[in-house]
Amino acid sequence: MKDKMREFFDVVVAVKQRAALNYTATMCIYVFFLWVFKQDGASLPILFSLLVVGVAAGLMQVVAFSNVLFKKLAYGWRMVLFFVVFGAILTAFAVGFGWFPTGSVGAWVSFAVIFVLIFVAIAGGIEIYYRASGRKWDDRLDWYRRCKGE
Repeated sequence: MKDKMREFFDVVVAVKQRAALNYTATMCIYVFFLWVFKQDGASLPILFSLLVVGVAAGLMQVVAFSNVLFKKLAYGWRMVLFFVVFGAILTAFAVGFGWFPTGSVGAWVSFAVIFVLIFVAIAGGIEIYYRASGRKWDDRLDWYRRCKGE
């Protein structure tokens, strides 16, 4: 029982941390678009919806990229899972909170393109980070092996 409670709180903490980072990043992107479209302010419902989306993104990150639900799922499938499920969540919020005029094809195309570009940029950044980290650890292991052999 104690282990299950610990696992539960580990998940809660992980979701909270990711939600905070996601909300901060979302607000930075939102402020950028407010500036681009020359808007002076943001409505409280939009800000609240972005907060809930940040929490949903954090939850989806934990579900998709940890072993909480899926013990043996390849990384590529985890990416697909996150992309599809979070894309659906984001679309539901966009419609529900009126983020853009849903009758406009151009708005939908922009929404989809922005979602894909941000997803690709973040996934690419994570890939670069982990490859660089892997090289660093490989270099340290090589150094250790050389020093140990002397």
